[in-house]
Amino acid sequence: MYRKIHRYNLLERLEKDIQHRAPTKDRKFVVEGPWKMFVRKQAGLNIYAVDGEWVRSNLSVIYGHGGHGYVHEFIPVDEIWVDINHYRNSNYDCGCSTRYKGGKVSKYFFNEVVRHEIAEFEAMEDGIPYWKAHQIACEKEKEDDEPPISTAKVDVPK
Repeated sequence: MYRKIHRYNLLERLEKDIQHRAPTKDRKFVVEGPWKMFVRKQAGLNIYAVDGEWVRSNLSVIYGHGGHGYVHEFIPVDEIWVDINHYRNSNYDCGCSTRYKGGKVSKYFFNEVVRHEIAEFEAMEDGIPYWKAHQIACEKEKEDDEPPISTAKVDVPK
């Protein structure tokens, strides 16, 4: 008989281990391809627009709208990745209230994800565990009253 694994304990341990290892990642390790495009540097981090469907199919099924090196072991520690699409497939969708499921995200949404990821990254860099850092980033989103930069769609070559 198999021993029952407590899923949430396992996830919490994995999150802590990824966070703990992030500062020691090999800075020469680079993940690149036509699915990833440099957008800008912000808060000392390199911001990339990525084809999230490619990321979910090839690197991690749990990749959402964005991520950074303190949460995803395959993302270099000085990078933030943001999906260019609201995703939807047969098993899961992004959970956003947008009516554009499967469509490109707006530049405003893209920048909101960047702000969220930076806040989460900074909290985790200071040693705050993922779930608490995620909640801090969500609260920061509510505080931000910056008007939309643009509702134009974000493009990335495939």
